[in-house]
Amino acid sequence: MTTPFHPLFYETSKSVALYMDPNKRLQLYLRCPSFASAHKNEVIRIRDLKVRPENFEIDGTIYRLGVITQYTDPPNPRSVVLDNANGGIQEDVDIYGLPPRRTRDEVENVEADNAEMTRLRETIARMEQDRAKPGHRNNIERLNLEAEAYKMRINNTPPPYRHYLQLTISTGKLVKMERVVYDKQFGIAKEYIETMVFGNKKVQVQDLRIGGDKYLNDLDDNFGVQHDPPLHEPLSSPHHKQIIVSGILTNALASLRPILSQIPLRTLTAVFNRHTFPEDPIVNTARFLYIDRPTPISVLSNRPNYRIHLCLAFCQNDYDLNNLVDEWKKRKIRIGTFYSLGTTESSVDHIFGKFRNVPGAKLGENKVTRSTELSECIIIPMGKKTELNVYCSKPNEQEKKLCHWTVKFIVKIIWHLRGYARADEE
Repeated sequence: MTTPFHPLFYETSKSVALYMDPNKRLQLYLRCPSFASAHKNEVIRIRDLKVRPENFEIDGTIYRLGVITQYTDPPNPRSVVLDNANGGIQEDVDIYGLPPRRTRDEVENVEADNAEMTRLRETIARMEQDRAKPGHRNNIERLNLEAEAYKMRINNTPPPYRHYLQLTISTGKLVKMERVVYDKQFGIAKEYIETMVFGNKKVQVQDLRIGGDKYLNDLDDNFGVQHDPPLHEPLSSPHHKQIIVSGILTNALASLRPILSQIPLRTLTAVFNRHTFPEDPIVNTARFLYIDRPTPISVLSNRPNYRIHLCLAFCQNDYDLNNLVDEWKKRKIRIGTFYSLGTTESSVDHIFGKFRNVPGAKLGENKVTRSTELSECIIIPMGKKTELNVYCSKPNEQEKKLCHWTVKFIVKIIWHLRGYARADEE
C-alpha cells in the first residue's frame, strides 16, 4: 500500500527552505512550483559567493552559461569538442557562431566579412609555417572553421551546425548540463539566469568575491581586461561578513550600491588601481578595509575606517608622511583607530625613520612594545588628549596571510589617549 502524498504547509516549507543548502534549494525551486512561494519569501543563506566574469559560484558549486556548437552530421571537429568542453562561447553570436553584423547595409556587411576572412587566412598562413608548435593544430582548425563561417554568411549558405544555450552546474567532479536551442541573445539569457538565482528579495551572503580569482593590476587594465562583471540582479538585504573585489572597485560598487549602502561591511578587500582608491560611503563605512597589492601610504589620507591594513606599503616621496600626519591632526580620529602597513626589510627603516622625523615626534615605548624585541615606539602628539603610537613587529601567522610575500615587518599605527606610551628621557 502506497503512502498518500501530503504537501508541506506553507510555514513548514519556509522553515525547510531557510535551513536548506542553497544549491539544492535552487534546484527544488526550479523543479517544484509548489515550493516557489516559500523560496521567494524566505531568506536564502549563502556562505561563499564568487561572481566572476565567466561564471558564478555558490558554496563550491559553479554555474556557467555558454553557447555550444553541435554539427548535424557528427562527429564535431576536434576544436569544437574542446570549446564545448570548456563551456562554449560567452557572447552574442548569430547562426554562424559569428558576432552579429553591426549595420543593415548589406554591401558594408559583406565588405567587413571579406576583410575579416582575409585577415583569418593570413593568420592561418603564418601559423602553418610553424605547425609543430604545441596547440597550433587545433588553433589552425578553429580559425579555418571561423573563416568558413564568414564565407557561408557572405553567401547566405545555411551552416551545417546548430547552437544551443548550455547551463553547466559543477560541484567538484560532478557535472550537470542543461541545454535549450539558442534563440535569444546571450546577454538576455545570462540576465535571466542571474535573475532566477539572485532574484530572491532576501539573500544573506557571508563572504562575497567580485571579479576574477587573480587581482587586477594596472597592466591588465590598460589592455582592457574585464574583471568586474555587473550584477544584473543585485543581491538584496545582505548581511556580508566579507567582500573581496579583485577588479576595479568603482565598477563593483556601482553594481552593489543599492544594497551595500544599507548595512556597513565588516570587511572589504580591494586593490589600489590606476593610482586611486575611491572615497565612497560604502568603502568609508567598512569596519575593516584591507587594501591588497603594493599601495602608497598616502591612501590613508581622509579614511574614516576604524581598521585599515595595507598589504605592502611604500612612500612615493618625502612629503607623503608629513602631509599625512598633518591631515590626521586636522580630523577628530577616535581612540583605538588602527592602521597597519606591510613593509619589506629594506623599506621598514625608511618608513619608520620618516615617522621619527615628524615634527614633535618622540622615541619611547608603550605597554605593548615594552616586553618585545622591537621595543621602539614613536609617539606623536595628535591633540590635547590623543597621541599616535607607531611601532614595528614581525608578522605572526595570521598577519602573514594579509601581507605580500616580501613583507618582513608590519608598521602599526594606533591612536591612544595621551600618556599611553612613555617617551625616553632626553
